[in-house]
Amino acid sequence: MTITLCFKKRHKVMGHHIKLETYFAGLLQKVEWQIQEYEDTAMDTLTLCRLCVDYLQEILGELKAFIVSYPFASPEEEIHFFKELKPLIASKIIYYNSVYKIEVRFPSGSEEVQRDYLLSETDRISKSFQRNLAFYQYHRTKATYLDRQYFMRGKPDIQIIVDSFYYETDPQFSTSHDFKVAKILANELLEIYLTNRLHELERREQRKRVKNGFMGRLLRWTGTKRALVELIYALDACGCLNKGTVDIKEIVAYFEYVFDIDLGDFYHTYMELKAKTKDRTGFLSTLKDRLLMRMREQD
Repeated sequence: MTITLCFKKRHKVMGHHIKLETYFAGLLQKVEWQIQEYEDTAMDTLTLCRLCVDYLQEILGELKAFIVSYPFASPEEEIHFFKELKPLIASKIIYYNSVYKIEVRFPSGSEEVQRDYLLSETDRISKSFQRNLAFYQYHRTKATYLDRQYFMRGKPDIQIIVDSFYYETDPQFSTSHDFKVAKILANELLEIYLTNRLHELERREQRKRVKNGFMGRLLRWTGTKRALVELIYALDACGCLNKGTVDIKEIVAYFEYVFDIDLGDFYHTYMELKAKTKDRTGFLSTLKDRLLMRMREQD
């Protein structure tokens, strides 16, 4: 909250002296920090989505206030903002709002019913891409020949506007196609989300299979989830389980049941560990240090 207030004050004081790239970079960093905080503290997905949508709408309003009074230095700068920058914020609103709707309607029936529901949502996104295939290809190939029509204000062309969203927005803060870019970015994130949800269902089934075949005493994992994921991947990398023939998903499902824990998107956690530039295997290093300490104490 303090960051937001300070940022707004600086905006008012400096006004047009702030360069667009500088202003937007600070705004985007603030957004990423706040969303990360929500992800760390929200009790469930619905709460997370409500918090993010409310917050991002405020941010979009702040960005609009800046842009409405901002004199673009050139047509290229205006195109860059509506083609590359604004969609980064708008797409997040679309994404969290879509996830909220998906979760609200999520069926409580069998796993087969739930899988069919998720697959239908995935199919809906695929059809959306197909309906807008020409512009999707324009976007993915980084074409520029229609940028002045698509991403400059005051240039609505009834021949190229295929949805009514343009007419429902402030013409000072919208172009005919910046929403379409945001929609593409949001749908790409939704595809990842739905894939992860399908994987969750698959792991739930795997945990049931493990439970049916395991009669030992349950122990609870009291370390962090990140630490357990690091340990699991280390065991998998060493081929210590079933001589390295077992799939990582099965290993995760087994550990989730044995330790009565849900590791969530464990692959994303692993990618975060990989992305670290320092002490990528902190938990394994701690294990080594603690074991050596015990050995020395017992010598």
